[in-house]
Amino acid sequence: MLFSESIKTAIDSIRSNATRSFLTALAIIIGIASVIAMLSIGAGAQKALENEIDALGGRILSVYAGQTRRGGVKGSYAPLEIKDAEALRRFKDFSWEIAPEMKDRRQIQFQNANFSAQIGGYWSNHDSARGYEIDQGRFFTEEEDLSRRRVAVIGADIPKELKTSSKTLLNNELLINGVPYKVIGVLKKEGSRGWESPDNEVYVPLMTASSRIFGTRNLRSINVKIPNNSSVEESMLYIEQILRVAHDIGPGQQNDFRINDWSQYADLQRQATAIFTALLTGIASISLLVGGIGVMNIMLVSVTERTKEIGLRKALGATNSVIMMQFIIEAVVLCILGGLIGILLGILIVYGFTAAASLYDTEFPFSVPLYAIIGSLSFSALVGLFFGIWPAKRAARLDPAVSLRYE
Repeated sequence: MLFSESIKTAIDSIRSNATRSFLTALAIIIGIASVIAMLSIGAGAQKALENEIDALGGRILSVYAGQTRRGGVKGSYAPLEIKDAEALRRFKDFSWEIAPEMKDRRQIQFQNANFSAQIGGYWSNHDSARGYEIDQGRFFTEEEDLSRRRVAVIGADIPKELKTSSKTLLNNELLINGVPYKVIGVLKKEGSRGWESPDNEVYVPLMTASSRIFGTRNLRSINVKIPNNSSVEESMLYIEQILRVAHDIGPGQQNDFRINDWSQYADLQRQATAIFTALLTGIASISLLVGGIGVMNIMLVSVTERTKEIGLRKALGATNSVIMMQFIIEAVVLCILGGLIGILLGILIVYGFTAAASLYDTEFPFSVPLYAIIGSLSFSALVGLFFGIWPAKRAARLDPAVSLRYE
């Protein structure tokens, strides 16, 4: 009963001095909002990173061309070729999914609209290897690749660039370097993936791109999707062995290609994100301490203003512990209310940040961790408890006789 009355008294006191209470809790509100925003944006960045890695096909290794080396001296450039991808595909000990690619920019045209677009040549399994989904139509087949058919699948933003609709383009022909290609499919919108944008690309069969568009068998890269039950390190070792044989690299000679394990980059980025989030959260937490000092100062002023009230309560039999409880509860309630407002403000900041990111076609997940909310609210209560003790002790030590004569 005494505890509930203390809470009621605390709320009445805060309500009677609403402006002062709000200004007192402002630093708490800003601090909690900052902590919530930083932790949530950090969690969102973590999810966005994981989505990007998953978008690459989960566990993907990428092979890139390099330079020959003799005695530590760089030699001629050694490109990857289609035969390298075929050599990897012939290796049956692992259920790899091999997805070579060659790409460059070319002019595309439909009716009176034209622009320079990214043209990519791929095998028929590229959509499944990279996790792309078809919105309309279909992806090209292996037979269309081998027969060098002039067919194309377009990204979701290509119709907008050509000032038309996907339905209009589907089953019609667009021009690539003045040569007609039949549009057989349209991808679902994928969003920007950091270093690439699948929505702004035109996809054609690899052999078509090699013989009809680019006039080369050199590849930009070879992506190797690793099954979940396979070891990444072992797969990298076999890929290296196969390509060394294909490139006629002898013992003791260095590779003229490199293999990237994207999961390693993901781990580094996760660590960097965690450190950056912790740093910003620590800086934001300083405002909570500043807010706590503000609460303590205002509570000390409140003790002075309510000296006569304290004297009257003690004269009527209130003990020191009761007076202390009243002022501690008032400080805790004030901080908790500030914490609740800060949490709501922090969530609004995260929502605004997510909405702003979507305007730039960047997928940033809206994520507010439960531990951030519970932790912030608990910390607010601890701030109120810690910084409310001194004013409460000062109030409890007042002499009732002196307090009743205080003006």
